[in-house]
Amino acid sequence: MHYDLTRPNTGRMIDYWLGGTHNFEVDRQLADQLQQQFPLMRQFCVDDRAFTGRVVRYFHDQGIRAILDFGSGLPTCDNSVIAAHALDPNFKIVCSDIDTITVAYSQEILAGTPTALYLQCNAAEPRGVLDDPKVHALLGETRRVGIIFNALVHFMQDAKIRAAWQTLYEWAAPGSLMSVSGPSVNWLTWQETARIIEMYKRSNIVPILRTREEYVALIPPWRLTPEGIADNQTWGLPPEQIEQPVLFYSMMLTK
Repeated sequence: MHYDLTRPNTGRMIDYWLGGTHNFEVDRQLADQLQQQFPLMRQFCVDDRAFTGRVVRYFHDQGIRAILDFGSGLPTCDNSVIAAHALDPNFKIVCSDIDTITVAYSQEILAGTPTALYLQCNAAEPRGVLDDPKVHALLGETRRVGIIFNALVHFMQDAKIRAAWQTLYEWAAPGSLMSVSGPSVNWLTWQETARIIEMYKRSNIVPILRTREEYVALIPPWRLTPEGIADNQTWGLPPEQIEQPVLFYSMMLTK
């Protein structure tokens, strides 16, 4: 595939921040500029990837061997595919992203990996994944799955989230799990994250920030696992490792 090397790509920038090699000079230049302006950007990516690893291990420990990962980014640097196959090479993973360049590049990376797919899909419309014939061919009758829905909800209105999660709930078998993370309203008051919000607004993007109570209201008919909602991307970590301020919430839901 031909890549436009004059335009940076978010997936490749994240790969760069994580120490990967699937990025180009144009990605590195913008990533370095953003890192200088917003020093937390790289750490957010590192924390999110570590969270994904804990989520995948939890799926594995619960006997799940199939994953649907929405908004996946590139399948590099210990993402869901790498984390799952380190635990069980037969793990079946369906990744997806809304960005067509990220999808095309990821498909090249995963070429020759029979237990992983990468599709273009808007996470607000998960039927694009659920109804795809390639997904049916990979998963067969498997409907007990682990779903990753991390770092997506701040781009979605409540009604869109409820509709997407209802669709996934109706499709998934009992015992399925769904990992969710999203930013808290504290982004507005923490100096560095408030600057990131202003950057989004200059690009005509207004992230939706929520309180813990607002996240709780979105969950039904899914249910929280006993661990509840964790502060920041610390779900699965012992309490002494939880950091302040609370800029994110992370949780595991079950059917």
